[in-house]
Amino acid sequence: MKSRGILATLMAGFMVCMAYGCSPSYPECYEDSDCKADAKGNAIDEYCLNAKCAECRNDSHCTTKRDESYVCNGGSCQRINGYCNPDNGFNCPAGQKCRDRRCGPECYPESVAEDCPADYICENNRCVPKPECMADEDCPDGMICKNQKCVEPPVCQTKLAYFDFDEATIRSDAKATIEENANCLKSRSDVKSVQVVGHCDERGTEEYNMALGKRRADAVKNVLSRMGVKSISTKSRGNLDPVVSGASSESDHQRNRRAEFLINP
Repeated sequence: MKSRGILATLMAGFMVCMAYGCSPSYPECYEDSDCKADAKGNAIDEYCLNAKCAECRNDSHCTTKRDESYVCNGGSCQRINGYCNPDNGFNCPAGQKCRDRRCGPECYPESVAEDCPADYICENNRCVPKPECMADEDCPDGMICKNQKCVEPPVCQTKLAYFDFDEATIRSDAKATIEENANCLKSRSDVKSVQVVGHCDERGTEEYNMALGKRRADAVKNVLSRMGVKSISTKSRGNLDPVVSGASSESDHQRNRRAEFLINP
């Protein structure tokens, strides 16, 4: 009953204030006109925000009071984090771009045409020159792509060595190919290491073919090592990377039973 009496008293007071125009005590407010003087009667320029006088209610109040580098945040004018305005000498650090008065990444992949000069791409949010190539197919005939540039190919290229069905033994034609590859690798100054990858046709289980591919790669490595090739590693891809997928003829199966040579420049 006592709380109801207090509430009734407050409501009555509120109604009286509404009827006769009494003002709330600072910093409480009903409208902006209640925020023109503080509790001591000193003139202020504030705004009514959530029934409390505050420095601002929107960004325009801060721009007017201070400058465009300030925005309204929870009733208080605060400096924009990373503010920029190149026209007024407020520039972003290198590698950043000014957008809507804020410094941010130099570019985004989806807006590269707007963010970067012509013949540039957006890489890790930085504008970088467009590479000359990404793959050999991007280069003119007779050239290869190396370090994103089209260059003349080395004097020799490695060839694939092939195996008989369910065999890891080096047959005569494969031995000749491996020896030719060994001489090629030793003649090239750009070769730091080589990885031999063993492959199988699609017959047999994946587990069996992974083991068979590794035996094939190791057999090739032994020949290369005997011929003086250094820094050789091996791995198997089993039947996971067929040259001819879904092979049905023996000639197609033969193309899948191979060892390839991956050069690490």
